[in-house]
Amino acid sequence: MKKLFATAMGLAVMFSVTQVRAAPSIEEFIQEEAPASSYYNCAYKMQIASKKCLVTLTNVKSSIDSRAKKIFGSRADLELLTIKWPDGDVGRYLDIGGDEVYKLINLGDSRSYHYKTDNNDGFSLNFYNGLVIQDQNNKEHIRLW
Repeated sequence: MKKLFATAMGLAVMFSVTQVRAAPSIEEFIQEEAPASSYYNCAYKMQIASKKCLVTLTNVKSSIDSRAKKIFGSRADLELLTIKWPDGDVGRYLDIGGDEVYKLINLGDSRSYHYKTDNNDGFSLNFYNGLVIQDQNNKEHIRLW
């Protein structure tokens, strides 16, 4: 009976290991077509969260926010980055591009942000330390890795 139980447990472990798929790196994830979601380490204003955050990319219409609607009209497709923090708080950032590449609107307040880019060209996202969202003063607001 012990052999049967041990064999069954071994098979169960092998089956569960083969079912696990590694999450894409944050760089691969951010370049995926929406919808997509995965868990990543996260930090808010350089304070690391106790657990991973659920990060989701979805496509939404510009009518979701009055600022985006003013720029694009109500029917433009835009990408929404949603971060669900371990404490249950949710941050939602709408990518609106514009004059400044990778401009983000925080749907929870009136502030805007941007992704950290490569200093050489200002257009390539800098993933050296993960995906970094910076405030208007170029200070780190959120980091995902």
